Amino acid sequence: MKDTDLAWLAGFWDGEGSITLFGHQERNGSKKIKPIVSVVNTDIGMINKVRKILEELGCSFHLSERGARKSAHSTAYILQTANMSHIIKFLEAVLPYLTGEKKERGEILYDYCSRRASKLERLPSKGSTPYDPEDWEDLKKFEGMGFKRSNNRSSSTTRAALVQE
Repeated sequence: MKDTDLAWLAGFWDGEGSITLFGHQERNGSKKIKPIVSVVNTDIGMINKVRKILEELGCSFHLSERGARKSAHSTAYILQTANMSHIIKFLEAVLPYLTGEKKERGEILYDYCSRRASKLERLPSKGSTPYDPEDWEDLKKFEGMGFKRSNNRSSSTTRAALVQE
């Protein structure tokens, strides 16, 4: 893979993508922290170029489509993943090229995913791994960055930001 492809991907993500960590509460009352990396665009050609580079990196992102809500709007295509190993690969490739707040978000998310993935590998049960104070601190960092959730989500689910009690 060429460095220019990675730089292009990072630039595209700087403008059109999202790198986030958010908290939500499950129906059973448990608190969860979830990483998500996504990009939304109405140009399927651009989305296919992104997808090709991601596949070359060994990252699998889910492609979904959101129909136009008004006749003046276009169909939006969304590539996203919450898979920590794919997020780690993605961030390792693009972090050197990201700028501004996306770079800062990427660094925090990379640290979070790397730490969690390492912990999950050492434990027999992956489904109930408790969060460390560092995990909650990373979530607080994201909350402090003033992230405003856009309407570019394929899900209408609203997730409240959580602060550890």
